[in-house]
Amino acid sequence: MSGKHVERKRDNRVKTALMVTWTVIIIMIISAGCDEQPVTVGEGILPDEDFIDIDTLIVDAVDEIESFSYEFPIVTSGAQHIFAGETSELRIESIFRFTPPLTEVGLSPDTVRNAELFEASLFLQPSYYAGDSTEVIPLYLHEVISGWSTADFNKYVYESVNREKESIDDSMAMLGDTNATVFRLPRELMLKWAQQGDQSIISPGLILKSDDTANGIVGFHGPAGDNAPVLRIIYGTEGAQDTVSITQTVRAFAGYLKKDFNLRNNIILQAGVSTRSVVRFDISQIPEGAFIHNAELELTRNPDLSLSHPEVGDSLFAHQLIDPNKLTIDLTDRAGFTVTETDTVLTYTALVGDFVQRWVTIEENKGFVIRDHSETLGLHRASFYTEAEDNAAKRPRLKIIYSRM
Repeated sequence: MSGKHVERKRDNRVKTALMVTWTVIIIMIISAGCDEQPVTVGEGILPDEDFIDIDTLIVDAVDEIESFSYEFPIVTSGAQHIFAGETSELRIESIFRFTPPLTEVGLSPDTVRNAELFEASLFLQPSYYAGDSTEVIPLYLHEVISGWSTADFNKYVYESVNREKESIDDSMAMLGDTNATVFRLPRELMLKWAQQGDQSIISPGLILKSDDTANGIVGFHGPAGDNAPVLRIIYGTEGAQDTVSITQTVRAFAGYLKKDFNLRNNIILQAGVSTRSVVRFDISQIPEGAFIHNAELELTRNPDLSLSHPEVGDSLFAHQLIDPNKLTIDLTDRAGFTVTETDTVLTYTALVGDFVQRWVTIEENKGFVIRDHSETLGLHRASFYTEAEDNAAKRPRLKIIYSRM
């Protein structure tokens, strides 16, 4: 092999090594310029106007927020519990009826009227209570004498329903007891229901309530199933009886605040009644049409006005307020809250960037409505500090990260 050929091969190897070295150096330079902060990419290469400015606005000053609560007549038809009872703060009553007509289960008016032996009993199985488990509360059963529908049933509809002033029967319930509460129903009422069924008339049903001597609230299982309310009728003669058991019901309840919680100046979400809250921030500092990267609504729980339940907790959501006069909300879009605890302080946070984006582009900022998705399941209550709280860290806060467009 000639010396020139060997020298050419050596030069080629040197050139290849140099190319590989420069390639590695270039890759390292590019990698060093591409860190996790997108605004640093290409610094010193791209002109300043190509950068995206990201700003943060935190609204938590007293003068830039408004919050208050209000009572809202929730629809309670199909409730999981048949509630009754009173405390110093709340009162709740229920209305329900058995849906199959007595004639469908073989109880004609003549059968009810002529049976030698006739006994009708209502069994209610407890499934919820609020209060001291040593308390025993009185319960009263009243006959409903006007028709009602479960459609859009709320406490104002409940107040329009006619009922007998005198109770059919009364009983007692010990809070926390697992035994059924039993009421005796008169033959005259069953005869009326049988006659209504014979005429294809829906029987109006019953109301369960307590009185102001009670110091607690009990809830009985409502839907059909193993623990459903049972209307049990035994009829026939001393020697031969038949038994009919009816468990299918429709039901609703009406809850009332007895205590003045100063709703106008507090954020209170009372399940069962129900109360909801409006929280409104001034975000006029954000330029119109800005791009919202993220927005967080932060509320700090006020334990002094809150009421917890061991089995049924709150499930809170933020909605857009649509009409400030009627206090209507957008139910199709909502933001759930996550809860963090630091030194026994509970902070609720919801991601509301979509709401804020609409407010700075196509819609007017009317504020948030905070509601409890579990407001028909019990009597728990969540309360939060307002803009009047001395500790600024506990006031409602809206943190917005945005870019000017």
